Order: sequence, then structure tokens, then C-alpha cells
Amino acid sequence: MGNELIQGVKITKLNQIVDERGAVMHFLKGNSVNFRGFGEVYFSKVNGGIVKGWKLHLKAYQNICVPIGQIKFILFDNRQNSETYGRINEFLLDESSNYHLLSFPPNLWYSFKSIDRDYSVLANVSSETHDPSESLQMPLDNDIIKFKW
Repeated sequence: MGNELIQGVKITKLNQIVDERGAVMHFLKGNSVNFRGFGEVYFSKVNGGIVKGWKLHLKAYQNICVPIGQIKFILFDNRQNSETYGRINEFLLDESSNYHLLSFPPNLWYSFKSIDRDYSVLANVSSETHDPSESLQMPLDNDIIKFKW
């Protein structure tokens, strides 16, 4: 997570309270600077080795963490008016040493892959309720994003 962040992207270490009974894994609070309103919360189960994406939301602000497994997350800034136009960010999110909140604004392309051999779970608090007309999709292999899975 050492690369220079795309404009509007935030990565925040999350707190866990762990003991012999299990763990409380913090995610997002209503008073967090990353919280941009509530549209919906969803979980995405990603089987080991599977890649999802590319996707871009036109209005929704995303807040993502990985409470189960390990996911490699890629963001691409294709906003021509952005100071970070053309930049790619890579993040490895997991349930232990990289338990972080990844927050990013609309109009960024993203894709992710479960690195866990079995499966991983991604949790997302989106600022908008799901609306298929609010997002765009692109094949993994394309001429716009210079990242190859």
C-alpha cells in the first residue's frame, strides 16, 4: 500500500478487538470522515482465484473492507480532469495485517481478485442504493486500463 494514492482515495487502518472468543472487527461509523451517506450495505463472496471487474460507479462512493480472506484490489483513475489521471493503485486487503477501510469516490474503475485459496468476503457500504443504470462495466482485458490480471 505504498503507492501514491489516486485523488479522493483513502485507506484507513481499522481496529479489531481480539480475544480467545473471537473478534469485533470495526468497519465504518456514521461520524467517520469517509462516510458519505447510506444507500446500501452488501457482501460479495469471491471464490479463490476469481477476478471481478472492471466496474465504475457514476454516483456511488464506496467503503470497502475484507473481513474474511484476502483480496487484491485495483483502482484506475480515468477522470480526465483529475490530478491523478491514468494512475493505478493496488491494495491488498485482508482480515488480519491488512485490515483496512478502502474508500473511494465515483468515476474510478475497480477490479478485485480473491487471493485466498478457498474464498474471501468483501463488505461494502455504498452511498447509493443499487441501480444498474448508475454503473458501467468493462471486460478485464481492454485497451484503456494498463493492468493485466
